[in-house]
Amino acid sequence: MGKIQRVGFGAGAIGAMATAAVLAAPQASAFVINVQLASNNPIVGCADVITANVDITGVVVPVDFSDNGVSIGSAAPAVGVNQATIKWYPKTAGAHKITASQPLSSKSIDVTVSAANPFSSGSGGAGCAASGGSFG
Repeated sequence: MGKIQRVGFGAGAIGAMATAAVLAAPQASAFVINVQLASNNPIVGCADVITANVDITGVVVPVDFSDNGVSIGSAAPAVGVNQATIKWYPKTAGAHKITASQPLSSKSIDVTVSAANPFSSGSGGAGCAASGGSFG
């Protein structure tokens, strides 16, 4: 009878450890799957939207966004769609590396930002129409 009780105790301890590991897993395994830009032609000063898709466990961890290593901000992923989005207003023309990060993973895309049209009326103006317009 003593052997059966010890086996039961061992199995119970293993089950408790497995449960603890599963409960700790969401933050330990949050992964960014990809990052994308709403427009194909970002323009200096014009609003664009950056979207990061995360795995199912990543919805509990905010996504940090950066442009060439400079923070744009953070956004919490929307539950059910597993996406985090943030508005971005490029400040300079040329090459930009947009990165979306969670604690254990990050994904980046390289984009080229066009110079603003000098005849544009600023953010959301006529010059922004080529980048998808203003994102309210």
